[in-house]
Amino acid sequence: MPASGCATSSGPAASPPGKHDIMTQSFDASAIEPFLQIHSVKSPAISPDGEWLAYLSEASGFHQLWIRPRAGGEARQVTDLPEPVGSFAFNPKGAGLLFTMDCGGDERHQLWLLPDMTAAPVPLTEAPHVVHLWGAWSPDGQRIAYASNARSPYDMDIHVMTVATRETAVVHAGQGMREVLAFFPDGQSLLVRQSLRSGNDQDMFRLDIASSALTPMLPHAGKARYMAARLFKDGSGGLTICDQGRDMMAISRFGSKGDDLTPVVALPDRDVDAFALSPDQQSIAFVVNDDGWSRLGLCNRDGSVYRLLERQPVGVITSVAFAPDGQSLVFPLEGATTPPAIWAFDLASGAFEMLVQSDTMGLDTASFVEPAVERFDSFDGLSVPALVYTPTTPPPPQGFPVIFIVHGGPEMQWKPDFRADVQFLLSQGVMVVAPNVRGSTGYGRTFHELDDREKRMDSVADLRAIRLAIGARADVDDSRIGVFGRSYGGFMVLSAVTEDPDLWCLGVDFYGVGNFLTHLLATGPWGRQQRAAEYGEPGVMREALERFSPINRIARMTAPLLIVHANRDPRVPLGQSEDVYSCLTGLGHDCEYLRVNHEGHGFARRENRLTVFSSFARFLAKHL
Repeated sequence: MPASGCATSSGPAASPPGKHDIMTQSFDASAIEPFLQIHSVKSPAISPDGEWLAYLSEASGFHQLWIRPRAGGEARQVTDLPEPVGSFAFNPKGAGLLFTMDCGGDERHQLWLLPDMTAAPVPLTEAPHVVHLWGAWSPDGQRIAYASNARSPYDMDIHVMTVATRETAVVHAGQGMREVLAFFPDGQSLLVRQSLRSGNDQDMFRLDIASSALTPMLPHAGKARYMAARLFKDGSGGLTICDQGRDMMAISRFGSKGDDLTPVVALPDRDVDAFALSPDQQSIAFVVNDDGWSRLGLCNRDGSVYRLLERQPVGVITSVAFAPDGQSLVFPLEGATTPPAIWAFDLASGAFEMLVQSDTMGLDTASFVEPAVERFDSFDGLSVPALVYTPTTPPPPQGFPVIFIVHGGPEMQWKPDFRADVQFLLSQGVMVVAPNVRGSTGYGRTFHELDDREKRMDSVADLRAIRLAIGARADVDDSRIGVFGRSYGGFMVLSAVTEDPDLWCLGVDFYGVGNFLTHLLATGPWGRQQRAAEYGEPGVMREALERFSPINRIARMTAPLLIVHANRDPRVPLGQSEDVYSCLTGLGHDCEYLRVNHEGHGFARRENRLTVFSSFARFLAKHL
């Protein structure tokens, strides 16, 4: 297995004496290690017979499948593979479990089968250069449906496989991105989500397996996004989370022909992030997004008897499921002050119970800090939210140093989930500000689309406005404010330090976009259309994309920069960081570059995270 890459650097060996001396002496870069050792547990699921709780755990160094008896007992690891496990799903009628696994984070996932909880896993697909998007099991547990780009790297076709024989048929071939959401109850057709225009403007279809005929469902005049769907067993329709005809994401009911879309759980200023349908299909459990924090709720299938649960642990919930007996809910939860864990909620007693927890490595979680939401007026009067984490220690005489962390996406939202780097920074007396600039999700479609294409730099202007407001605070040292981001957040870092070089004392760019034109040429072809819809087509917006690309203004940068990138990244290819580093070294700029081997768009392996974030901590100790 390839190991982590080596670091290269250029520029001065140390900061000159002066205003940073106090911070450098008190900043302990080595103290980050125990924070990084806290491993995640996520993606809980209960077997159809109710016997087993399965989940993903990083206890072995990266995500593998673990199970434990639902009634309680010893947990055990059931996969021991050389690569992290991605997603998984139980066979609804048998003992089997399907899971996905890629190679080195390249996102070319293959499908694997665990025949039962004691068997060795076996591959269902063995095409390492092909992307397989997991879809669904058939109601009888005999077949699976999924999408793959085996025919064309640009296009996702729909496949159905008989698991016992591995016999596979292409039931739909077409252009662009499409995914299987579910089998219809009769097992003869599939619910398919199609994203030909963008991931923010989708269509739904019923695909007949025998004839390959596509029938439109949920027709809409404007844009719509569909996050999830559940179908009724009686064939009368189903439920979906969507924003069709709305600004916010809501749970809506649709009829058997994909018509009569009716809101069931719809809040005027909150998104619904996830939901589950009870085994008898008479109740809905749902997750409401409240400025990034999650609230669990319950209601009847028609939306009546709506209630949010009391005494829920504070944090972020990414999924929810009913147990097969319908008597409890299972969900993952993590918070700013709560490392990842798996919880249950008993519907009869109203009690919450932690089923699986992370090892906190002896750290005092009571000292962890929960953020507060603050709102800032941007250049055009728009109110932009940010989560502000303030150290528990008093500010030094000059004020707190600050690190801004800008989320990726850009179609994402900073949420108060557990971040080892954030809690480490707070422990070292560093304030953290995490803005949700325009273009973020969680605040409605209108807000989400405010940075599209020609409006790209308006989000950078939001970052500037928040930076100036934070720097003006009495408890902040305006001369020590840095900016850190990953992926699209890395683009925001490069833009910040080139557009407003005097405002930032350092930048940290993890696998960010430096040149939109070359990025759109080199990114994974199966996702190119989604990126072009967000950023703009090079053939139409070439001049604007050149202006938006920080590489073309790189000589304006004055802040020292740390760049980190992995060699198998399929979303933002390595060349983006290589070009930025080459330009900066040619200019004699203070720049450090860490290249990580056998990782993709992020760092799935604990040893690589230790390498990366130890470099991050040392860089801050030197420059903040």
